[in-house]
Amino acid sequence: MKTLRLPLALFALFVVRAPLAAQAELPQLAQELFVAETVYPQERGEVQLTAFTPVSDAEHPRLLGEYGITGRLQLSLVTPALGSDVTGEENAWEAAVLYALLPEASPVAVSVEMEVSLAEDQAAHWEPALIAARGFGPVQLHGSVRTELDDPGDEVTGALAALIDAGRLTPTLEAVWDAAGDDLLVAGLFVHPTEHVEAGIGVPVCLDCHEPPHGVRLMATVEF
Repeated sequence: MKTLRLPLALFALFVVRAPLAAQAELPQLAQELFVAETVYPQERGEVQLTAFTPVSDAEHPRLLGEYGITGRLQLSLVTPALGSDVTGEENAWEAAVLYALLPEASPVAVSVEMEVSLAEDQAAHWEPALIAARGFGPVQLHGSVRTELDDPGDEVTGALAALIDAGRLTPTLEAVWDAAGDDLLVAGLFVHPTEHVEAGIGVPVCLDCHEPPHGVRLMATVEF
């Protein structure tokens, strides 16, 4: 847990202590990330659809749908992995509610999320999360802490991501720390050919994990 506490403590420090007047409103540089989490909810009445290959399993893509109830409240649903031989966690539906705690004009964004994972013949797994982000010129840092309510003393996951504003391109570097020992880095690049379309490619690198990932990960998002 020491590798988890240090980066999250540093992230909390600059979010709380940095002067708010020094920054403008956070622009949305990426719709989704590969292992970290973005802080932005969908706009009211806006639908976002994403197809992606998870870092844990590059052979079985999943689909994510998000809908903005208000400008600060969002519902989302992730389908089970698409494949006839899918088992375990990849065979679960994941539903979540995300709520933005701070108004849009704030240079620091903070959201809370509650996610539930539903798989056949298994008990529901509830996971609350706290997500925060802050901008430093063309760079944004996003951080999150997530835990499982059925085992809050052990299952804690933290993530950090750096996003760089390069116009229609957004280079990213993500890291995730897992109490179970699956620590990863993902270097990514997101492209925005039009205002409501995004495509991304990520390369995961194992820091300390049970099953090292292989190959690249892909993601495609459209909003309407």
